[in-house]
Amino acid sequence: MSKKEKHIKNKKQQKPCSERLDSAVNEARAYESKADILARLLKEFSSKSSDNNKNTTNTNATKSLLNEFQSQIGPLEQIEEDIPGFPKAIFHNLKKLLQPIIDVSSSDDEEDYVEYVYKPRKHFLISICKLCKQKLSSTNIVPCYKCNMVYYCSNDHKDVDIKEHKELCRSIHNIAEYNGMNLYYKSGNFNPDEFRSYRLLNLRKLEVILNRSLEPFEKEIILFPRLCIKKECRESNFDKLKMCDKCQQVVYCKLYPEHFDQHHSFWCKYYCRFHQIIEYQECFGKIDPSLPTKMLKETTACNNIKTIFSQLSCVFENVLEYIIMTQIATCPLTAWYSLKLCGNIEKRDITIHLIGSELEFEADVLQKWELFFLHISPALKILNIIFIGPELNPSDLSLEAFSKTKTCRSCRKTGRNINYGFENLMYHEYEKKENFKTPDLICFFNAGLHRMTGFMNEDSWPETIKSAANIKCPVVVTAYTKYECPLDFFRFKRECQRSICVVLPPVKNPFASKKPDRNFISDDEAPLMFKNFYCFVVN
Repeated sequence: MSKKEKHIKNKKQQKPCSERLDSAVNEARAYESKADILARLLKEFSSKSSDNNKNTTNTNATKSLLNEFQSQIGPLEQIEEDIPGFPKAIFHNLKKLLQPIIDVSSSDDEEDYVEYVYKPRKHFLISICKLCKQKLSSTNIVPCYKCNMVYYCSNDHKDVDIKEHKELCRSIHNIAEYNGMNLYYKSGNFNPDEFRSYRLLNLRKLEVILNRSLEPFEKEIILFPRLCIKKECRESNFDKLKMCDKCQQVVYCKLYPEHFDQHHSFWCKYYCRFHQIIEYQECFGKIDPSLPTKMLKETTACNNIKTIFSQLSCVFENVLEYIIMTQIATCPLTAWYSLKLCGNIEKRDITIHLIGSELEFEADVLQKWELFFLHISPALKILNIIFIGPELNPSDLSLEAFSKTKTCRSCRKTGRNINYGFENLMYHEYEKKENFKTPDLICFFNAGLHRMTGFMNEDSWPETIKSAANIKCPVVVTAYTKYECPLDFFRFKRECQRSICVVLPPVKNPFASKKPDRNFISDDEAPLMFKNFYCFVVN
């Protein structure tokens, strides 16, 4: 066959241009249709999950939902190939979500167990649109000119959000009417303590006007406003301010570039990380790193959180997963580190008291006490964790259900166990109860011992510190910042009313969380803070 004949034959086999175009259009519509179906199923699954799991998760119910979801979408790998433009992060989360649940289900003759599920709440940042949570920039930021406190990426989004925002907006406007039409007009006249008090005063005024408590994200609107970073200025006029080009969370006066604090260069990267975490959680939900299952037989080289993760063979998809894992692991690892410093880590039976506990932090992933304490303590057979505090259970959950959480199969086979106890009261009150269990370690995680106002705006620390000191066991106290830790240390020494042995003076904690959070209490010293950042240990 000649070249000319081959060319004519190939030409005959090709479809006409119009047919190829129609085929491409149909193919594109198919991609779009599949993406729409997947998005709808995701929404339905999220809705069902929320209905069935307000604060607790039943293992069987969850697995049933997952099976139903996967049966509708088919093989996830095929869907990912069919919808090449769909966000990869969603597929990443789905793959983790649809993995078989290993070692958490019970046998037929055992009870199901219930674990606490912490869900990320709504946040307010001056760097993201209040409605869609997308990052703002100097070219796409639209303020609400009535309250001058919230921001959007477009006028359309501002209009859509009117219904939700108007109640708070009107209340802020009513207060601002008597203050130059801006809540923080001339706030540069305040020193740092006065400015903190003024922001709290505005919170109280709004709650009185609204006749309700503010939501956490609403409080953030008032506590972290868009003001010039220079303390002596604090300009509030939107049109006079310019954003930091990198983090968009700090602003300064356009006419006075020298107001841009040079120290911000140190904090800017942490602001960016904070923004990334919030933005991801707002768009895709909770960041959920894979938890390690490895047990360590030797831990002499484990002197910081990074080496522990390496020894446990932790795997992270991205830096955000690593940061969240440090937040999960910091409490058990800090407790483990404290006992190791005191030479008490080789015991077969250890009891730890966590004073001032909150479910959202000390018990956010209850399994962490097994994975990051029991699994790295080869000699340990029985671990008892007692959560104690008057604010332990604000949602009035059934805490008894949490005690049903079982250890992994490997621990059960070797006779290793972990027991959880919950005491929703003051520590000095718990000490007088018949079921009081003498501890081997007492932990005050981020307790703020130096502050004179605590639960119900009362200073209950003197009694609690005295009770803890009288037990005569190691005590670890952590703080959010370098500034706060020495203050806690001197308060503890003053209130314990006996001589103490300082095992570790206030220093940076090698097992601190790497997750940044905004700091209101001492923002003039450090605008961002980290859980368990500094610590001291006494015996």
